Amino acid sequence: MEPFQHHTQIQNYRRRLGMPYANFNCNGKIWCFVQHNIDVEVLLDTEQSNTVKLKFQELNRDMVVTMVYAKCSEVERLQLWNNLYFLASNMTSPWLIGGDFNVILNEEEKIGGLPILPQEYEHFAFCLNSYELHEMPFKGSPFTWWNGRAANDCIFKRLDRIVHNDTFQNWFGQLEVEHLSRTGSDHAPLLVEHDTFLDFIKQQWEADLSHFLSFKLKMKKLKVALSTWSKATFGDIFKQLVIRKDIVNIKEHLFEENPSEENRMVM
Repeated sequence: MEPFQHHTQIQNYRRRLGMPYANFNCNGKIWCFVQHNIDVEVLLDTEQSNTVKLKFQELNRDMVVTMVYAKCSEVERLQLWNNLYFLASNMTSPWLIGGDFNVILNEEEKIGGLPILPQEYEHFAFCLNSYELHEMPFKGSPFTWWNGRAANDCIFKRLDRIVHNDTFQNWFGQLEVEHLSRTGSDHAPLLVEHDTFLDFIKQQWEADLSHFLSFKLKMKKLKVALSTWSKATFGDIFKQLVIRKDIVNIKEHLFEENPSEENRMVM
């Protein structure tokens, strides 16, 4: 999570999210929240990344996650590639790496602005190939970042992505990341959702959920009454959410195809 909040606020957000664990990297620009029944070990903490090992208590298995918030300068990003090399050289666990890499991989991942030269992204491409990291396929807009301008000054780039090693893919199969709509930020949130992955995570929740079963039974009648009242008052809010999400995506695509000031206002 890239918060744009001072790191002293992290515990407030942890409590509001109901997470037992929260931490941030050395410069406070990468935040990490972890749910129940997962032990966390910080493996590497740098200004551009934060790497943790997550051990699932119920399954006695672990995976490694690297959260990235890369520098804008290619020279400064060299340290990030070196850190990933250090991790990759000894990596035996399933490994997931994701976040804002602040660089594209080819010209097709950018619209507008100055031309991109190969030397600006060749180090990133070399990093992925050498460390045998695979890109997770995505759905949604091909661009995850927008400079907030319209017409001739408009620039779109794919700066955010998720990659993984072979071991991770062997665990979960072919996952897919969804580029959500840019709301309140110039970057699009990334959502990883897959039945196998969710089933795996679900096993971690079952122990916690069992504690609430008796309470759930007691609340069942109240839930039915509230559900009936809610639908009568507001309609099916989940259906409305899906419809509005589709509308936002359509307007976003229209603006990407024709970044006029009018389409910007519509979006």
